[in-house]
Amino acid sequence: MDQSDFDKAEYVQRVESLRPSPRLTRDLVLTEADQKRVDDAVVAVQAKGFAILPDFLDADRLASVQQQLEPIFAMTTERDADRKGRYSGLQTVHVHNLFAKTRAIDDIAIDPILLFAIEGVLGDQFQMSVATAMCPDPGIAPQGLHQDDGHYPLARPRPPFIVNTLIALDDFTEANGATRLVPGSHLSTDSIDPDAPIIYAEMSAGSLLLFDGALWHAGGGNRTHDQRRRSINLNFNLSWLRQQENQYIGLPRSLWLELPERLQRLLGFQKVNFLYGSVDYTDPLIYFLNHPPT
Repeated sequence: MDQSDFDKAEYVQRVESLRPSPRLTRDLVLTEADQKRVDDAVVAVQAKGFAILPDFLDADRLASVQQQLEPIFAMTTERDADRKGRYSGLQTVHVHNLFAKTRAIDDIAIDPILLFAIEGVLGDQFQMSVATAMCPDPGIAPQGLHQDDGHYPLARPRPPFIVNTLIALDDFTEANGATRLVPGSHLSTDSIDPDAPIIYAEMSAGSLLLFDGALWHAGGGNRTHDQRRRSINLNFNLSWLRQQENQYIGLPRSLWLELPERLQRLLGFQKVNFLYGSVDYTDPLIYFLNHPPT
């Protein structure tokens, strides 16, 4: 903008028109039955640290996602983790940056049940942190117990920073490495006890596992000879925290322009409260759409 073209009155108007961002769940409505499922899941996450919602994906939707994601799961590989600690033995290398690689999960990420459940735990200021495809094959070793919010260096106890989800595309069983959970550990201020008693998040394909990022958990080892354990991992954090995966540069501009607005905002083009994340007193998504690269 040339200095001579600068409109002071328009600039003042921008400041005076600042409003909080609309909730990501705006205009979404749940049936009474689905609202109860969400409410029960939120209560369970607050009390135990996790909840499982069966039949999050119905049979047709599940089959479609399985088919569309097969090229993505073919990209997963393995590595020998020989260091002590969180990982050891043969481990899966997951596929990240999913929104740059496939459109198969766009509608899942903004599914009303999912968004209302995340909002119920984190409040209305949240964003996508990372999206990952996971496919532990037979022979994969178990992970060590860990917390997904451990990279934020703030003392506990603290409110939830992260809600993590796993959407099962195969049945999760103890034998094929269903996620191991320590119920109630999201409330602990102690260091992680690697020998803490665990349960397995066994669930049928199409189910949604929802858990607080502070919960002690780990992927199980796949002891089967012929069963993959495919899942979609969508990780959400408070929108005033930095995302684990930089969505802004992970997706090309041409792709951003194709996404539905709710997903654009969920991936990061959303203000926090009145101002944080804005550009020159302007909503970041509006600014992005109105300022193509020169």
